[in-house]
Amino acid sequence: MIPRKTPRKIPNRPHYMKTADGLDWRIPSIAKCTRVLQMLQKTGIMEAYQESGENGEAFVAALGDRLPVLFACQGALVGMCWANTENDLETKIADYPSLTEYGEEVFEELHEAGWQLEQIQNAWIELVGRLVDSFVSQKEVAEKVDFLSPATGSPI
Repeated sequence: MIPRKTPRKIPNRPHYMKTADGLDWRIPSIAKCTRVLQMLQKTGIMEAYQESGENGEAFVAALGDRLPVLFACQGALVGMCWANTENDLETKIADYPSLTEYGEEVFEELHEAGWQLEQIQNAWIELVGRLVDSFVSQKEVAEKVDFLSPATGSPI
């Protein structure tokens, strides 16, 4: 992690949030949210979570050999949402060809900085919930705009 010379000022906007542990985060745009949700869906992590009924042991068992991908997903989401006031991440998304590789490196950076697995997972759970809410809200707005747009063609 790279200590900031001056603390980041967190704007008072709906897409910024503070998690239960007091850390600040920024929920990305729908374009970036989609990338993380696709990653979760493609890897089968969301299905395993739903099948486990929120039972942690059943979830880990359902993942099996896909467990490392879960850690990559967690790292990717934490990295994309990072808005810490005191530190920046050394890991930059532009330096990695895939979101999986980026997530692995963010996870490793957090580990090196002393984050416990439980801290990463707690942040991830809160961020995923907010990410899904953000995605649904933005999708609803887009659907309303489409619905309210004037119809093309001749009036009846």
